[in-house]
Amino acid sequence: MVRYLFKRFLLTLPAVWFVLTLVFLMIHIVPGDPVEQMLGEGAAPRQLSQLRHGLGLDLPLHTQYGHYLWQVGRGDLGQSFKFQAPVRQIILERYPATLQLAFVALVVCAAIAIPAGMLAA
Repeated sequence: MVRYLFKRFLLTLPAVWFVLTLVFLMIHIVPGDPVEQMLGEGAAPRQLSQLRHGLGLDLPLHTQYGHYLWQVGRGDLGQSFKFQAPVRQIILERYPATLQLAFVALVVCAAIAIPAGMLAA
């Protein structure tokens, strides 16, 4: 049983790597510059270059990818561009509401599905 679970765990690693790679690439494929969105259109070129350097967006893509994988492996999900706070903190603040919503959705689905299944039988 332990061997089976270990084998299944090893098979999930390529899927996790694939998802992480897709997320990284989607961030870089989306049109627009996140630095310009953060500072606004009227920002000085020096401010733009400073923020790009601070975020590591001036590095080559493969170097950014290596830093990204290293930080995710350490549990550091980075800084939110929108909320200017650590992503882990934002997730933890919103997790109780997510669980509550999931539980209510499960109860509603069961309340509909069980009578519908009995009626269909």
